[in-house]
Amino acid sequence: MIIRLYEELPIDLLQEFYREIQKNIEKGILSDRMRDELCLIKKAAEKKGLYILDEYRSTR
Repeated sequence: MIIRLYEELPIDLLQEFYREIQKNIEKGILSDRMRDELCLIKKAAEKKGLYILDEYRSTR
């Protein structure tokens, strides 16, 4: 399963991978379907005690 691959990556690489996918979705290089990958990466990071916040979240 692909989440297992993400679980084996070091935290810094998970963060970079997440940000790169997110950036490419925003630019339109990758489709919105890649957001599923972002969820898998977040789950793997959470298992390591890291919580990834979206850069483009709106604040109220």
